[in-house]
Amino acid sequence: MSNFFTSTSTRHTSLLKVTGPVVISAFSIFVTFCVLQPLACWLDPSFTLLANRSVGKIAFTIMILLHILLLATTTPRAFFDRLVATNILFFVRERWLKPFFTLFALFAGLHTIAVGVMVYGGYVTFNPSAAYRLIPMIPNLLWGFVATFLLAWTEEFMFRGTLYPFFAQRFTPLASITLTSLIFALAHDLTNPLSLVTTQWRLGLGLFLLGFMLNLLFAITNKLYIGMGAHAGLVFIKVLLRRIPFIAIPTTIPWWFSPDLRQSIIIHILFALAIVGILLWAWCSTKNSHS
Repeated sequence: MSNFFTSTSTRHTSLLKVTGPVVISAFSIFVTFCVLQPLACWLDPSFTLLANRSVGKIAFTIMILLHILLLATTTPRAFFDRLVATNILFFVRERWLKPFFTLFALFAGLHTIAVGVMVYGGYVTFNPSAAYRLIPMIPNLLWGFVATFLLAWTEEFMFRGTLYPFFAQRFTPLASITLTSLIFALAHDLTNPLSLVTTQWRLGLGLFLLGFMLNLLFAITNKLYIGMGAHAGLVFIKVLLRRIPFIAIPTTIPWWFSPDLRQSIIIHILFALAIVGILLWAWCSTKNSHS
């Protein structure tokens, strides 16, 4: 358990000093995108680095990871070494499989329960006949798990494993969690990020709360694979339902519900309750360790 509750140090710094390297890195990403995208379109007019899936998504993710490493070069050597250990070396240095799959199963189960409640309440329709597609789709689902794992790892690497500790060098844990969660939310719509606080505010709020929960798990445990498990568990059920149509969405749905659960008010409440529960768990663990 980290010193999330026990730290008494106060961090004072200028916002520009902390965010300056991040802004420069973001500008570098923009310039790189402006160079690579036209070149890629010259080879394939249908290609886009802003694709939600496929080669464009992979290329964009690799570009971001390379810029993260460049960002880390602006920090002290100790921070760079800690970044590598936290985000990469845990694969060989720590026993991460059991906690990863434990959190994966827990959050996949919670996502499944949420969908089940929607089915029970009549807000979505369950299609049992889709089960016949399950066995033929197993290879596809295995690839879906691999893709989900890589997505969870890269996003946790970017936000929890790099940006949070970068900000935490100067800011308090709460301020660092909030700032990282905001960037996490806005990064999900690079074409129009401000829409996530205006027209798509429900999606933006859901992403912010999800990011806050994952940042909180990392801040408390300092283990990237904990957030990876939770993140992958939530996403994998979405991948499963995308590939196999177990549920159908009616044309009329209540205002507090959305087919994209991240936009559902009820899920926002559940995320908030999860955040409170994690804080209570961390507080109780810290209290017991000092008793």
